[in-house]
Amino acid sequence: MDDLVKRLSKELGVNKKQAQGGLVALLRAGQQNMARADFNQFVADIPGADKLLKSAPPPSTLSSLAGGIGSLFGGRTAAGRWAGLAASFTELGVALNTAKKFGPIIIEHVRQHGGEDLVDKIKVALRI
Repeated sequence: MDDLVKRLSKELGVNKKQAQGGLVALLRAGQQNMARADFNQFVADIPGADKLLKSAPPPSTLSSLAGGIGSLFGGRTAAGRWAGLAASFTELGVALNTAKKFGPIIIEHVRQHGGEDLVDKIKVALRI
């Protein structure tokens, strides 16, 4: 994951903490919206994903609350998913227009390490 964190930092102009935090937020969103077996396969295929998730602090109250409210109003829609993610990125000090650029970079990384089937599953889970 270090190479992905460096790439996110370089291409998006965010610091290491912001890159890691944004990546964790997206991984957690994937975890919530993917079938357990698919997410486990994702973590197994993407080097360092499990370590990053295990070492990450728990989600803040604000992002958890925003995600819960988003799921009430947006359910499994992209808008509902982005409610909690927006709170997470805002807490990290990442502008939302920058936050939306994380997805395509992460998708390319998944494509390189996990293949197209895994890309399709994560795109559905994150609605990107």
